[in-house]
Amino acid sequence: MKKLGLKIVGCVTVAIALATLAAAPALAQSSGNFTYGSNGGTTQCVLNTNGSITGGQICQENCTLQPDGTVACTGAGQGSNLCIGGFGVGIKTNSGNGNVFVMRPSAVVGLLTDVSLSSKNTSASAGSSSALAGVDFSITVSPAPAQVIPNYPVTYASRFVQISSNLFTLLAATCATDPINGCFFNFDESTVSAHSFDWIATGLTSGQYAVAVNWSSSLGNTGISHALTCVGPVNFTVDQKKVFQFNRINSF
Repeated sequence: MKKLGLKIVGCVTVAIALATLAAAPALAQSSGNFTYGSNGGTTQCVLNTNGSITGGQICQENCTLQPDGTVACTGAGQGSNLCIGGFGVGIKTNSGNGNVFVMRPSAVVGLLTDVSLSSKNTSASAGSSSALAGVDFSITVSPAPAQVIPNYPVTYASRFVQISSNLFTLLAATCATDPINGCFFNFDESTVSAHSFDWIATGLTSGQYAVAVNWSSSLGNTGISHALTCVGPVNFTVDQKKVFQFNRINSF
């Protein structure tokens, strides 16, 4: 994976940081280092006119109908930790208390979820197919005692689709024989997305720190289906700020 980096030392600005609805804004001075990194501008995800997605970092799982009527799945979704990526940057803090990093990964994320039904499918899930595709981002800062807020992965994009029908089983005896359900065709879709999010690193002292952004794809398929994720390009901005008062965390 191609990595690019740009480092500017000694920029000084004035900013308002970490305001909450319940407390007055706290004044903060931004100073020190600004680090910008990218995994390259030639890895962009592209949505083609036929619905396919190319470019970027691709992760996919494909479940197809076999001649014997069963469904077989291939691809990265068949194992754990097979679709991961990331890169790191370095940043040096200045002296004094109240140093924090504001870290923002911004990413283009592509998702493909394709589901189908077939009358020739003889497996237990013949009347239903589903596909899940998602990408989560996380950040680490070392060495200790630096702490990252939030300290868990954040979903940048995730989609689940499902299609189900009793059409093929009821056609043999006609749909009218089922007075309650008749013939049905259901389609469900769920989406979660962010694409950009701010993490905060606290507990910093004067010295050098390694900041890394990582992402991982999650795939899950049933029936005749195809799921794919694409990541790229990814920009990662780390900005050092000095906070003189840290307001309490907002509650939803």
